[in-house]
Amino acid sequence: MTMKIGKHEIGMQHPVYFIADIAANHDGDLERAKLLIRLAKEAGADAAKFQNFHAPQIVSDYGFRSLGGQQSHQAKWKKSVFEVYQDASVPSDWTPILKEECDKQGIDYFSSPYDFEAADMLEKYVPAYKVGSGEIDWIETLVYMALKGKPMIISTGAADIGEVQKAVHAILAVNKNLVLMQCNTNYTAS
Repeated sequence: MTMKIGKHEIGMQHPVYFIADIAANHDGDLERAKLLIRLAKEAGADAAKFQNFHAPQIVSDYGFRSLGGQQSHQAKWKKSVFEVYQDASVPSDWTPILKEECDKQGIDYFSSPYDFEAADMLEKYVPAYKVGSGEIDWIETLVYMALKGKPMIISTGAADIGEVQKAVHAILAVNKNLVLMQCNTNYTAS
């Protein structure tokens, strides 16, 4: 089976589709984000991917405070987990600018939406929806995106086989254009 993302055929008989996962490495700086897109192109990427989320919707500042602060690798952070996520967010008004930069570089623009509003906002800018493995068990959002008819790329690194099976079943019921990506989910890299 093959599918098309942007101008690229995706499938076993086609070249690798290289997605540069820029994510939050823009450090809250639009010019840095644009530079990272140019560097992604220079490195041979077919696409550059960001993340659209709002810290209050995905991180509980109260929850981390009640746990006594940051956990594991987060203990080395100088800011609270909430502040880090707030700084890492891609403002919605950057989206057309980042898409334009990707177009100039001849690569696809992606951003992983973390809620319904982000999925709607991104619809006219992305050739496919990329979902992180931490969202794989939120079936309602997966189906919501799948119903838009765009190809779906789902990471599975933080999911168990049961969660993957449920997500695949739900998406394939409404959209046959699905790719699974097995990723190592371990932040931050040492």
